[in-house]
Amino acid sequence: AKVSNTRGTAAIAHWDVPDCGNTEFFINLGTNSHLDSAYGGYCVFAEVADESSFAVVDAIAAAVKSKKKVSISKMSCS
Repeated sequence: AKVSNTRGTAAIAHWDVPDCGNTEFFINLGTNSHLDSAYGGYCVFAEVADESSFAVVDAIAAAVKSKKKVSISKMSCS
């Protein structure tokens, strides 16, 4: 079944030619259902797991929007 580009899903980025995704991906910060069919569709391959993960994604997005430097470091999982 096809998974829609909704908030918290991760999808492969590609140019305007379908089936040419590479190593770039993005996390949808909102529902982007137009990406389900644009240029052949953007394939969803993962989703944010829980609210604490959403907090990290939202913090990164807020820092990018405010044009602050964003650094990502290895975090331990427990």
